[in-house]
Amino acid sequence: MLYPMTFKPILKKIIWGGSDICPFKGITPVQEGIGESWELSHVEGNYSVVDNGALEGKTLDELIRTYGKQLLGKKVVEQFGSTFPLLIKFIDARDDLSIQVHPNDELAKERHNSFGKTEMWYVINAAKGAGLYSGFSKQID
Repeated sequence: MLYPMTFKPILKKIIWGGSDICPFKGITPVQEGIGESWELSHVEGNYSVVDNGALEGKTLDELIRTYGKQLLGKKVVEQFGSTFPLLIKFIDARDDLSIQVHPNDELAKERHNSFGKTEMWYVINAAKGAGLYSGFSKQID
């Protein structure tokens, strides 16, 4: 029987990373330069691992292969197959990030055999003067 699971965070040192993720999440020792904490990931080579209960130590990939529709739901499996379609993470950006371009589903399938990328951000805390940019002021190609 499935139960509410927690997963081990996957900490990513990144050139623009800060020092706030570890204290925010209660992770010791505090590590500098952690730009991302992947909370739930089905990215190949970075599968989340269950951190509690009877399934502790199992990867998200193993759970999907074993429990499929029971874990993800019928509609998700029908649309995405055995791929978990979300990457949930915390970001601590102390410096500017690079410009990122995310393809739609069609282009991502053609060039990378993957799904496109849509992002949603929820800002928990922002330093004075911080900002987000979305798009360009002029059309480019």
